[in-house]
Parts: sequence; structure tokens; C-alpha cells
Amino acid sequence: MKKEVRSINIPASVEKRDDGTTGSITGYAIVYDKDSEDMGFIERIAPGAAKKALERSDIRGLKNHDPNLIFARQGVNLELTEDKGGLKYVATPIDTRNFKDVAEEVRSGLLTGQSFGFTVEKDEWRDLETDHPTRTITEIGEIYDVGPVSYPAYPDTSVAVRLLDEARAAQEIPSEEEAPTFTLAEVVTLTLDDETYTFDGDDRFDRAAEKIEELRASSSPKTADDADADDPDPKITEDEAVEEEARNDIMEKINEALERKL
Repeated sequence: MKKEVRSINIPASVEKRDDGTTGSITGYAIVYDKDSEDMGFIERIAPGAAKKALERSDIRGLKNHDPNLIFARQGVNLELTEDKGGLKYVATPIDTRNFKDVAEEVRSGLLTGQSFGFTVEKDEWRDLETDHPTRTITEIGEIYDVGPVSYPAYPDTSVAVRLLDEARAAQEIPSEEEAPTFTLAEVVTLTLDDETYTFDGDDRFDRAAEKIEELRASSSPKTADDADADDPDPKITEDEAVEEEARNDIMEKINEALERKL
């Protein structure tokens, strides 16, 4: 799973304290059920998508996703809660320069958005064959960081194009239920003596004829008069909707193969 980054153009806030000290930094890193800007596709995050990620992640509070500008950490001074609106974070004050700087930059309006880094465990794509596909993230794999950003923006064009190309390529791979099936022109299926035999490949007619000869040779001796009557009678058991002309063409090819063996 590849790391992705998403941003929202909603600023965080800083708690106001009567004594003038710096309060908690609060914000929504993830907003559920909100359409993204056009990234070549429209994306939304389904409610509850972050639930499992919260249990398996060690999340940091970072300014602009920069690990050098860490101001909080889950289990230390960062609390994250999921509600129907999305994923909310609260970073309580800690006596570090980074926390104080981020809080002041949020309070003064220098940091105007929020963002988070994550991986995707499950998603659903729709309308991939159109110019307006949609992606719904139903389960986030891991959350790496949350926090304010200077320039809230969605992925650059190259990232979005890669995601869309990968989704379209994956859709073209048939599932087991959609595995390709042979057409009548590609496979010959015969029923002989209550047994079914299937032949494919360029030599399918020759091998079908060989099977008929094999069964003839293994049958009991016959007189010249009744040999033809008792010879195995091959029947095409492909799609019943196949036209009679197509059946006759296949039998003709098998009979030609038999004649070559005489």
C-alpha cells in the first residue's frame, strides 16, 4: 500500500485561555462523505473508514507533514476521535517550540488548512470507463500524521493519474467468476459413449478424430456390414444455441481428419 496525502480547506482552531497561555489545537483531519475537488476523479471517504486505522496506527501531529515540525503524538498529547462527521484531533499543550509555533500560526491565520497522510486498505471505484470516475475510500489502512498545512490541496496531477490508471488496469483483469471462456470456434467438445471430451488448440480437430479412432479400436470386433452402425457417434455438446451450420462445419473438419488417417 502506497502512502497518500489528502487536505481540506478548513483551518484548525486554538483554544482561548483567560490567562493568556496557549491552549489546545483542534481540528478535523478527515471529513466524511464530502466530495473532493476534481483530481481526474472525484473522491470521498465513507463514514467509519478510519475506525480500524485508529487501532493500528501510531499517529503524529505534524505541520505540513514535516517530521521535523512535530507538535504532538498519539498517546502523549494527541487525542483522536471518530464521529459521524469525520476524524477529529485535539493536541493538548506541551512545552516545545514546535507546539507553540504551530498554535500561534493557526491562531493568526497563517495555516489555513489541515491534512493527513495515510494508506488505503479498501476502496471502491465506479464509472472508470467514463471521464468522470468516482472513488470511495471505505477503509483506511494506516494513518501516519495529521495537522495544519500552509497550502491545503489535493494530490498533484501525476499522483492522481497514477491512482486512476492503476484502478483502470485492475478492472481489466477478470476475476475467477469472469474468467474467459472458449467459444465454439476455439474448443470442440464431443460426447462419445456417455463420456465427454474437450479439445482446444490448433490441432483440436485432429485430436478429436484420434479419440474417435481410439474408441473404435477398443470396441469389440464387427462385421463389415455392421461396423458403421456401431461406430461411436460423436455429438457436439457445446452451446445448444449454436446454429446447425456451425455444427456441420465442425463435424466436416473432424471427418476430414478421419479420412486422412485411412
